[in-house]
Amino acid sequence: MNDELFLKIETLIADSGETYYSSGPASEDTILAYEASLGLSFCDSYKMFLRKYGTLMFNGLSFYGISKQGLFANSAPDVRYVTLEARKLGDIDDKMIKILSSGYGPSFSLDMSIIGSSGEAVVVETDLSFKRERNKNIISNSFSEFLFQEISASLEE
Repeated sequence: MNDELFLKIETLIADSGETYYSSGPASEDTILAYEASLGLSFCDSYKMFLRKYGTLMFNGLSFYGISKQGLFANSAPDVRYVTLEARKLGDIDDKMIKILSSGYGPSFSLDMSIIGSSGEAVVVETDLSFKRERNKNIISNSFSEFLFQEISASLEE
């Protein structure tokens, strides 16, 4: 399933004619170090993303991942940095990994405490009020579904 979706994602990006930027593939050792530093194991589709792209900037979207600076990164789009900062601010809880900011308020995270129908962690949307209300809105059953949906939607706008 993930392989099929990633193939569709690659085709969407290639066929769009839009330029994309990535930090490049992350190594298994680096992925393990990131998991340890965040205290969570990544789901399979997110690991596939990290192995293929590291981070991805496409058509106005910036998907967080492992940047070239690795554990020394201190800015977006590094997933470790943005996740730890969001946790400090109370914008996400310690079972969440921040993967995308909307730029207008809501942010999107993998919620490792909720497993969707795909057998992977779901993607949730949270508003700035999360620190007070703790509301989460499940918007996708896996990271690969979310990535495909967001890239598709960006090309329709």
